[in-house]
Amino acid sequence: MDQHRDDLKHRLITMLGEYAAIDAVAGYEQDMVARLVADLEPHVDGVDVDPFGNVTATRRGTDGAPSLMVAAHSDEIGGVVKAIEPEGVIRFEKLGGVIETLLLGRAVRIRGHRGVIGAKAGHITPPAERLTAPPLRELYVDLGFDTRAEVEALGIQVGDPIAYEAPMRALANPDRLSGKALDNRVGCAIVVELARRLAGVALGCTVHFVVTTQEEIGLRGARMVTYRLDPTAAIVIDTMPAGGTPDVSATKDLSMRIGAGPVVTLISQSGSGGIIVPPGMRDLLLRTAEQEGIPVQRALFYGGNADAAAVHLVRGGVPTGVVNIARRYSHSPVETLDANDAVDSLRLVEAAVRGFGTGTRLGFLGG
Repeated sequence: MDQHRDDLKHRLITMLGEYAAIDAVAGYEQDMVARLVADLEPHVDGVDVDPFGNVTATRRGTDGAPSLMVAAHSDEIGGVVKAIEPEGVIRFEKLGGVIETLLLGRAVRIRGHRGVIGAKAGHITPPAERLTAPPLRELYVDLGFDTRAEVEALGIQVGDPIAYEAPMRALANPDRLSGKALDNRVGCAIVVELARRLAGVALGCTVHFVVTTQEEIGLRGARMVTYRLDPTAAIVIDTMPAGGTPDVSATKDLSMRIGAGPVVTLISQSGSGGIIVPPGMRDLLLRTAEQEGIPVQRALFYGGNADAAAVHLVRGGVPTGVVNIARRYSHSPVETLDANDAVDSLRLVEAAVRGFGTGTRLGFLGG
């Protein structure tokens, strides 16, 4: 038994559970940002939060050293209060890639107050309706009250965020964790643990440990913070959909599997956005994984993007690598990942940071 690895996994699982329990719908990440600041401050030279909630915790290198940004995003998908009906139910809109077929009957929270998304009783639902999901405009949140005044007395008003209530839990396999917001609180946990592990370590670069906001609604925070920092290079840590279930083809859909190691993503593409990871950063991650004996998966991701798609286009271009953690049941309240993939993703990024410096080759032609 590797006690060091077990201790590290336990820390990551504990941190992930605590982070996932915090409601931080895109644009409303304040509680998560406050926790991240508190967790990062003991391990870095300084922490900054910009007006949009992007957190930057910096370990300063020597004068003239290159800078490396290691980033994850803090926000989760969810909803927002649109109106309160006279009978006390709440109409809402989506924030991020919420899947409407997964909404009926779900437990949710608004400003910490528990509610449910109503579902018509099966006894009066016509057979044809049982096979379809009602449109979003027909759905509502029920907090258990019967009047608008009772809801408003809680301080709830138009514009308040709505989050799933789905605490992280271990499945029968204790390494497999399931719950809401694992995308991308696992990345947040890795960034914080990375800062802790590198505290006091002599490095060949300035490191910016960054947690961005509003990734789920257009990679917005990443653009802002990357422009401000203007790093030499970046590594983005996120999650991505996985195969390995009966409804996903390993060759026609998604080849990556949970429990098979970090995913070094080579290309992502969604609409006109995406990234083709430049050879310098691709080779840095793959070479580091080989040197450290870390099993990795090489993969393409078509149909979605992460912050890397924004980061690499800032200013004159930022060479950006991507380390993804495969997860099942994306953008649902039961996202599922393997804790061992989180451990190995941390090990990979840590080794890459330790080895990054003036001699790191980032040129397109290998120079």
